[in-house]
Amino acid sequence: MRRMVAFLILTIAQIAPSLPVPAFAAPNDFRVVSGTLLHPARLGPDAAVAVLKSDEGTVCYADLRAVPRIPTVERGAAVTFVGFEGSRPDQLAAQVIYPPEGAPAPPDAPLVRSQRIHGRIESLAGATVTVRVTDGKEVTLLLRGISAKIRGLLQRGDVVTVFGRPAETDFLVTGIIQSQD
Repeated sequence: MRRMVAFLILTIAQIAPSLPVPAFAAPNDFRVVSGTLLHPARLGPDAAVAVLKSDEGTVCYADLRAVPRIPTVERGAAVTFVGFEGSRPDQLAAQVIYPPEGAPAPPDAPLVRSQRIHGRIESLAGATVTVRVTDGKEVTLLLRGISAKIRGLLQRGDVVTVFGRPAETDFLVTGIIQSQD
């Protein structure tokens, strides 16, 4: 009997590392969730909550109160929510909503699409950060949309992905992901 138990434990120990493991986030972790809008029938500027079926098949409930511009999207459309995980894995405090490609933008929406910058932090000074992107160029960003607490977690040499869009005089950052090497 002991040999059988030992054999099972060794077999599981050898197989377990190759099994797929879902990615887990913790409350207040930055998340990007893409999927299909389930509720409401028509998402618009007056919506406070949305239900999304993610591309992975899970249902996610998004609090939209912090989203400055909610695009008009019909049920069944593909959307992407960017925000922070709530107290449960199926909750999201959305900060930005990206409508499906080709959807008409609301009249007050900026004409410039969001951009993503990926690179290594070269320098930090208050709300200003310089990132060296993969092609060797340096990009200076003003982290207007990022709290001082989050900025305090960033260090020179960190690999980051910054989301935002060019503004008149600077780059308006709407999100930042700090990667682990």
